[in-house]
Amino acid sequence: MSTITEAPSTDGKILRNFRNSADVENFYRFVHENGLRREAGLIMSTIVKALKDNEKKSKRKRKAKAKKKKVQ
Repeated sequence: MSTITEAPSTDGKILRNFRNSADVENFYRFVHENGLRREAGLIMSTIVKALKDNEKKSKRKRKAKAKKKKVQ
């Protein structure tokens, strides 16, 4: 009996859930096997915060630009 498993084919399909990615699964496995849950959590929260800050800045710029157009 063979223990080889094939990854699901994604030809022509868009992955809707990033957790289906083999790379993400390997990352989770690495974190778990090496006891890096706390460190990974800190890194992920830092990344999410940075992304949200950038999003807020871009929204402010768009609002300011729209406001300028209304005034003119």
